[in-house]
Amino acid sequence: MKHDGFWSIGELAERAGGTVKTVRFYSDLGLLPESPRSSGGHRRYGPAALERLRLIRSLRALDLP
Repeated sequence: MKHDGFWSIGELAERAGGTVKTVRFYSDLGLLPESPRSSGGHRRYGPAALERLRLIRSLRALDLP
């Protein structure tokens, strides 16, 4: 786990109470902010992505598309 203020996709999913597959889905749809990539090409997510993911999950829980 890096402590650069960014999380891996798995860490983000865990913090948001979701799955990696869900994070990828929303990211690929463009619903999450553009994420920088690590030197190895892995997506790195910050606090804005966590806030957005929590919002999306809350809206989905209300049956909003």
